[in-house]
Amino acid sequence: MSEVVADTREIRGWSAEYWGYLMWGLAAVAIAGPELASVFGVGDWPTISNTVGHLEAKHSWVRLVVVFVIVVLGYYAVPQLLAHPSRPRIVPGQQATANGRATRDAEAVRSGGMGWYLVLAIAGLVIGLAVAAGARHMHPGTYVGAYVLYGLIAVLWVIVPSVLAMFFAREVPFPTLFRTIGYLERRAHPIAAIILALLVILLLHLAFYPWPRYGS
Repeated sequence: MSEVVADTREIRGWSAEYWGYLMWGLAAVAIAGPELASVFGVGDWPTISNTVGHLEAKHSWVRLVVVFVIVVLGYYAVPQLLAHPSRPRIVPGQQATANGRATRDAEAVRSGGMGWYLVLAIAGLVIGLAVAAGARHMHPGTYVGAYVLYGLIAVLWVIVPSVLAMFFAREVPFPTLFRTIGYLERRAHPIAAIILALLVILLLHLAFYPWPRYGS
C-alpha cells in the first residue's frame, strides 16, 4: 500500500500542526494540572494515575488493559516518530491519514467541513470540566468527576477521531499525539524529548501504580 502525501489544508489560517499543539495542549493541561497539584500538595482532585490506580484496585484486569494499551501505543507511535511528520505512516503496510490515523483507504479520506469537530471537542472538554466539578462537589472523595473528565478526553481526542478515520474516511483537523510531537521535534527538539520522557514516565506510572511510591 502506498503512502499518501500529507494534506496541507488549513482551517482559518491554522495548519494541522498548530491545531495539534492547541488540542493536545488543552488535553495536557487537563491531565498535568491535577498531577502537578498533587506533587505540590495543592487541591485534592484525583489525578489520572490515581483514577487508573483506583480502577486497578477494584478490578485487577484493568492493569492488563493498561499494559495492552501501552504496547499498542508504542507499536503505532515509534514509526510516526521515526518518519517525517509530512509523510503519513503508522506501520509498514498500514495506510494512514494525513494526520497519522489508521484508515482503510487513505485516498478516500476527506477533511473538508470537519472544523465543527474542533468546536465539539473543546466544548465537550469545557462542559466536562463543569460536570466533573459538580460531580466532585456532590460526591466528595469519589472518582466520579475524574471518570467524566479523563473519559471525555479519551473519547473526544482519541477514540472518535480514530473511528471516523478508519470506518468513515473522515479526518479531524488535528493530528495524533505522536504526529504532533513529531512536528514539535522539528521546531524544538529538546522540548519534544522532554515531553516524550515525561509521557513514558506517566505510562510506567499507570502500568505499575503506585510506582515510584512503593512503601510510602
